[in-house]
Order: sequence, then C-alpha cells, then structure tokens
Amino acid sequence: MIRSSVSWARLLRRGGARFAAALLAAAVLNGAIGSAEPAPGRQPTMIVPRCEDFTVNGQGDHAAWNAAAWTPLQRRPGGKHEYTARFKMMYSAKGIYVLFDGSDQTLTATMQEDFLHLWEEDVFELFFWTDEKHPVYFEYEISPLGQELPILVPNLNQRFLGWRPWDYRGSRKIKKGVSARGGESRPLARVAGWRAEIFIPYELLKPLQQVPPQVGTRWRANFYRVDYDDEHVTGWDWARVGPSFHDFQNFGTLIFSKEIAVAESDSTADIQNLKLRDWEPRSMLKTKVTRVNRPAFPVIDVHNHLGGGARTLTEERVKRYLQAMDEAGVRTVVNLDGGWDEKLRETIAALDAAHPGRFLTFALIDLRGFDEAGWTERETARLRKSFAAGAKGLKFHKSLGLYYRDGQRRLLAIDDPRLDPIWALCGEMKRPVMIHTADPAAFFTPLDRHNERWHELNEHPNWLFFGEDYPSREELLAQRNRAIARHPQTTFIGAHFGNNPEDLATVGEWLDTYPNFYVDIDARINELGRQPYSCRRFFLKYQDRIMFGTDTTPKAEAYRLYYRFLESDDEYFDTAESHHRQGFWMIYGIFLPDDVLEKLYLTNAQRILGLD
Repeated sequence: MIRSSVSWARLLRRGGARFAAALLAAAVLNGAIGSAEPAPGRQPTMIVPRCEDFTVNGQGDHAAWNAAAWTPLQRRPGGKHEYTARFKMMYSAKGIYVLFDGSDQTLTATMQEDFLHLWEEDVFELFFWTDEKHPVYFEYEISPLGQELPILVPNLNQRFLGWRPWDYRGSRKIKKGVSARGGESRPLARVAGWRAEIFIPYELLKPLQQVPPQVGTRWRANFYRVDYDDEHVTGWDWARVGPSFHDFQNFGTLIFSKEIAVAESDSTADIQNLKLRDWEPRSMLKTKVTRVNRPAFPVIDVHNHLGGGARTLTEERVKRYLQAMDEAGVRTVVNLDGGWDEKLRETIAALDAAHPGRFLTFALIDLRGFDEAGWTERETARLRKSFAAGAKGLKFHKSLGLYYRDGQRRLLAIDDPRLDPIWALCGEMKRPVMIHTADPAAFFTPLDRHNERWHELNEHPNWLFFGEDYPSREELLAQRNRAIARHPQTTFIGAHFGNNPEDLATVGEWLDTYPNFYVDIDARINELGRQPYSCRRFFLKYQDRIMFGTDTTPKAEAYRLYYRFLESDDEYFDTAESHHRQGFWMIYGIFLPDDVLEKLYLTNAQRILGLD
C-alpha cells in the first residue's frame, strides 16, 4: 500500500537533486488495518518449487499448481471478516508464478484502470525484497477486477515512494488473470470468492539484485489481502508486520528450491486418488428444460443486499440493478443494507427516493456496545429516527446470537430483554423485522466425511459453527421464537425459510404457533427443491405466509432459476447460479398454481410491507 506513485521516466527527467527531494518528501500510507496494532512475530519461511513455464488464466487450474502447497494468510488484529485467504508460489526459468485464492461475499472493487489507488478497495498484494543489502523492493497489487499496480519501492527509514515500470510492455509486462466463484468478476458483484493468478517476468525485476534467483537464493517477501465489505476493513498477512505493510525488516523468507513441481498425470492410478474437492460430476440425465424468462406475476424480492451509502450506490450501479430487474420482471427489491444515520439517508436517497416503487430500504441497528449503560435507549431512539427517515423495516444478521459478546465473552442472545424495546417499536410503527438466525443444519455439525455441505464448508471454514464457542442451532432458533412469542404485535420474517428448510414439519409448527411469523425462500431453493413433494404441499398449505426473496444481487439468470423452480415441473437441475454452490445435489420444480404464485411473488409482500 502506497499513496505516492511516480513514473520512473518522469523522475529521470526531473534530475538527481529533484528526485532526491521528491524521494525524501514522499507521503506514506501506513497500511494499518484494524483497530489494534499487530506486533511482529516469528517470521515464516517458504520453500519455493521450480516449474516449467505455462500460461496463466486466472483460474489456477494448470496441473503444475497441484504440486505446490497452499499457504494461508492470517487475519490481522481488528479485522471483522471471517473470510479465508491463501496463496501458492513457484518459479521458472523466466519468472515468478503466484496464485491467490480467497473467500468473499462482495467484490468491493470499482476501479477500471491500472495504476490507481487499488489498496482503497479489495486487493491482493505481494512484496519481494530480493537483497537485504539494499532497501529496495518490488510491490504488486491486483484487484478482483484484474486492475494492477506494479511499483519499485526504495524505502529509506520508512520514507519511500513507488516508481512505475519503464517501458512496461512485451517481455517486461506482467501476465495475470482473475476469476470469481459463485458470481461474476464485475464491480460490487455478490460472489463466494475470487482468485488472482500472476506471472512476474524477471525482465521486469532486473533492476533488483539476485534476479533471477538460483537454487538456494533467499528473498525476503510478504503477501497481503485487504477486504472492504460492508464498510469494514479487514487485512491478512503472511509475515506478521507492524501497522505498515512496508515494515520490510519483518518480511518472511523465500528459499528457492531445486525441487521441480511436476504436473500430475491423468493416469488411471491418479484418478483413483481423486480428491473430493476436485470431484465435479456431470449428469448423464436427459431432462426437460423450461426457460421461464419472466414470472407469472410481478415480483417483489423481499431479501436482497444492494449495499448502502452514496459511495457504494452510484448511478451506474443502481442503473445495473434496474436493468437486471426489468429483464427479469422484478417490480421491487427490498435492500437490507440501509444501516443508520447518514448512511441510511444516503441509501434511501439513492434508491427509494430516486426510483419510487422500485426499491425499499430496511434499517439496521448498531449492536456494538450493547452491554454499556444507555445502549437500549440510544438504539431505540436511533431506530425511530430511521423509520421516520423512510426505512420500511429492520434487518438482523446472524451475528445476533453468534458473534456479539460482552466484556466477559458472553454472547448477546436473540431474546435478551435489552432488545425488547426494539422489537416493540417495530410493532408500534408497523415495520416488519427480517431476521437471519443460525445457518444451514450442516454448518452446526462436524466438518467430516458425513457433512453433506463439505465442499462449501471446505471453501468457507469460517461458516462452520460446530463446537463449544457457539450455541447449538436449536438453541438459537428457540431464542428467536421466544422473542416472537413475547411480541405478538410485531411481524417477524424468518430469512432463508426461517433457516430450517431441512425440516419443513417444524417450520409448519412455527407458522401454526406464531401468527406474526412469516418466511421467505431466499437462498434456500437448493434445500426446498430436493424435497419437491413435501415442499409443494407446504407451499399450498401455507401460501399466505411465504414470500419471494433471493439474497442475490439482481441478475436476470439468477431470478429465472427461482421462476423455474416455482413454475415448472422440471427435474434434476442445478441451482448454483441462483446464489452459489450449496450442496452437491440437484433440485426439482414444484409447479405451483397461479393463485399461489401471485401470493408468493407479490401480494403477500404487499400486505406485510404495507403496499396494498
């Protein structure tokens, strides 16, 4: 991370004296990620294998990578996001290969040109200090959209600036590619993760010493990731450094090995040892495919995350949302990312006010400091102002019950009495509560050979809530239900089918017991569609209590998968594009009648949201 990036050619034209003055006066970005200052620790060492040259494509799927081990990046203190981050590295006769992989939810990246301030958005960074005798190193940054920032950094007692490459083309230009999992590589897309694959030619690094490296050569290095989702900044590093990413004295060590990374062959012996994570079966079934381009009735999507604040909700971004909604026949989208105070006002201005009838914004409350005196009164007053400003409801994330702890490490329970005035206010002002409680059943069981969501949890180990650190799933759902029972005048919407689509009988009991409880189907057609007979019967019986939602940034093809599930009798089709890969199975359509579809798509939401 560096704020001053000056062209090599421009510096040469300025002359030596002016260059020295510019160097000494350079501004520094400390790169402090998180509220706590990390203390440098024991620095890691990596053995870098050799490889034959190959072409990078952003997927990291060349067989040579199979012989290189993943190395994890560690989250820096103060970070909020539980994402994974890891990398691989190899070297060849011509250059350095690096592969980054990280889980994610949103590509918080908008810059469309190289050599911009990429560190101000989601980014992967690497630093190569090739010779400890000289305080000069190479820095490279790449965004999830493939924009890059290569610079040479002289660092004199933490006073530094970056030189852009001279004649950056041909054999001196870095080859790179990026890809996204569970979504598209586009600005602010909802995804499951992203990768960056990089080839750095020695021709570019030749101003540095010990380039190219020989067997046994040692470089100092570090690797970083920064993520900006939900306006929280989280950093990861390989070698733990101080507040500055340019703390090069604490970089780790690379040792270049004589061992050669040999690509695995496709022999029968190898396929018999296929790893579960690499198994991607293709169905041999020939089944009917019904393409439902537009729904039977206009749609209100009651569960979506469009982002919040003026910086995120640019005219261009909102225009993309509207285009996808129009293509898919979506009348209105409920945005659950409103936040509070100025962010909420900016969100309502960019969506609800600018495009009446197309967007509805829900507020959030600030759960931080819940154990402080006056917290309940503060947040109740803030929420009242949020509703007065135009928020149409209140959203709670799964973090309630799972993450927020007091000074004694005790979790804030969903039915904690300190929240009662919040629930009561929502009833008083007739604003529904969208509440996400717990997660899929498999996320609360051991990550072993019996876990049916192994693939997903292997990619996102931070989604696993099994163990003594967390309440049981049953206890979390019981906490939510006790809050619902205590506030019969407040309408609660159970996100993700009440987060219990694996047990429709129990969800039915909840709906029978709590008349103020409703559910939406967002991000759960993967569960509902694998039990089509029971699911159809359930939808027919509780047709007045179910609403349509997706939890997926507006995309026409994602909506059409939901329509196909609800309107067709198609068999054994994939739902990954509707959200992301959730379980290794296919689903079946439930061909609902028109009167039920109208309620599910439109009229139930109109009634609950007060849009009649």
